[in-house]
Amino acid sequence: MSREQHYRRLLRLYPQDHRATHGEEMLGVLMAGGGGRRDDLNLVGGAIALHTRRMFNLDGGVPLRDVMAIVSLLGPIILLTGAASDLHEIAWWIKGGDLADIPYTQIPESPAWAAWLVVALLALSGMRRLAALMSWVAVLTLLVIITEIRWNYSGDPSNVGWMLLGLITAISLTWSAGPKRGLELVGRRGVLFALAGVATSTLLVAISPSLYRLSFAAYQLGPWLAVAAIGLAAYLACNRVPHRRTGRHAAFLLAVPVLSDVWQYLLMEIVGAPLFWIGIVENSLFYGVPLLIVLAANGILRTIKKSLPS
Repeated sequence: MSREQHYRRLLRLYPQDHRATHGEEMLGVLMAGGGGRRDDLNLVGGAIALHTRRMFNLDGGVPLRDVMAIVSLLGPIILLTGAASDLHEIAWWIKGGDLADIPYTQIPESPAWAAWLVVALLALSGMRRLAALMSWVAVLTLLVIITEIRWNYSGDPSNVGWMLLGLITAISLTWSAGPKRGLELVGRRGVLFALAGVATSTLLVAISPSLYRLSFAAYQLGPWLAVAAIGLAAYLACNRVPHRRTGRHAAFLLAVPVLSDVWQYLLMEIVGAPLFWIGIVENSLFYGVPLLIVLAANGILRTIKKSLPS
């Protein structure tokens, strides 16, 4: 392999648009130099640094208002997935003919999911201001449920992800260009992918108990498939956004429940029961770390740092 081929292979580690703009210039500098392992390490390190800067939007290359506009449109739709467990319980009581006797403890978050359904309908109808107002009602409703009704919070820690996505969606509806701009970016196809993801994830939650008949491993896998469906729907819904980085960052925000579930699983496996003995530690880890990742990934921490006096 010639030196030129070797360097071109290493340059593929850089983002495509960066290669298109600076690739030949970088290759020329490398070919004019002495070469060696140091140049290879510098190339690899530069690629990692550039991808990291872009991942956390440290270069300011992602228009956050467009990201928030996409979330304002698709966030309320994705949030409806959180109602899957409650819908499963309702279906079970309907099947038994005892729907009128279903206790509230079986469907504790239902008021919040009903509020998000209203938000989704308002957002899709273009009524942004009403949708924004209703989104804060939905956020506060879920917050009261998961903080005041402790048996529900400890029984369903996945509410952490839905709470974070709800907060991000409410902020996006309030301070972005709104669902109309989001629709311009993702198109109707993006909305259909989001709806399909909600339907698929809900179906997987519904059939998960039945998977026990196949094997215990299949039973355990069911909820993770439901979570994966959310992430896949977010990716597909934002995949055709003209500015690819904007689409990826919006998809990341919409997939916050996936991030939260994975993070909680790791905490429970690594730390275990003692984690739940101190409430402030539990909440800081469950909420604080995913929130910091979300802020960093969208360059918001960079914006805050720039606004502070030096």
